[in-house]
Amino acid sequence: MSQKIISQLISIKGLEIECPNPDCNEQFPVKNGKLFSMYDSYPPAIQKIIRERFAEANNLKDEVKERRKKLANDKKRKPEKITTSTKATNFGQISEQIIPAFLTFPYKQQECRILFKPIDYIVFRNLAKGGHVEAIKFVDVKTGKAPLEKKQKQIRDRIVSGKVEHSLIAS
Repeated sequence: MSQKIISQLISIKGLEIECPNPDCNEQFPVKNGKLFSMYDSYPPAIQKIIRERFAEANNLKDEVKERRKKLANDKKRKPEKITTSTKATNFGQISEQIIPAFLTFPYKQQECRILFKPIDYIVFRNLAKGGHVEAIKFVDVKTGKAPLEKKQKQIRDRIVSGKVEHSLIAS
């Protein structure tokens, strides 16, 4: 029955069909459409397309399974990462406060003035040698690979560009 309908459609002169691809919008003669019945066995070209689509779907299913596993693992490890990060931050803040006492600290402890936020220290070079200050240096202490924060970068950039001022407030 279906083959009879297909034969009748093909025999109608001038009958065109629209391409089923939404991006195409072209029309072409029915006989060029390679019509087939879904109740009969599919032509080889259609069988190939179906096999490819099933393979793609199976690959996507496998990919989704892998992503779910990864998300579950990440979810389990997240508290561990948070704890490690918190410990590193706390260690960094403690070390910032005691680092001038270390022999490896490149500045004299008496020449350092503590700010901590947003810059850790201001160093007055040679202040300890009789009060003649040769230079003023802004120092930030970082542990590990900690980067400068946004505000710290802005301060660094203003210092480097010479946008540093002095004010005297007399009361």
